[in-house]
Amino acid sequence: METGIKVGDCMKTVLVTVGEDSSLKDAASRMKQSKVGSLLVTNKAGKIYAIITAEDIVTKAVASERLSEPVKAFASKPLVGIKVDADLRDAAKLMGEKNIKRLVVHKGDGSIAGILSERDIVRISPSLYDLIAEREKLNR
Repeated sequence: METGIKVGDCMKTVLVTVGEDSSLKDAASRMKQSKVGSLLVTNKAGKIYAIITAEDIVTKAVASERLSEPVKAFASKPLVGIKVDADLRDAAKLMGEKNIKRLVVHKGDGSIAGILSERDIVRISPSLYDLIAEREKLNR
């Protein structure tokens, strides 16, 4: 059952990026300064192709003592996305199926319009948390 709430109505539209060759320290500093939990990763041509989260930095880099490697070594790719006009329920379901906490939101032309996090969904429609939490069942 659809919620009637569109992804585009809930997403964050400020896209904070980091270059793929940036240090993890620079990425963490940018997250703190921008008050975000993730950064979109750009290649040398400036094209967004991946995402790095605070959790990636902790679980993939710090935990394995690989802090000297660049952002691209820990970024998640390919990006998982959803269209701006999709229903919020579809976004929650996709997050649960893919076991992810963030989706890139695409405009009709394929360009990136924003980011939608599970926190955004729960804030708008707490009843959708069960769909997101499906990943907990899958991981057991």
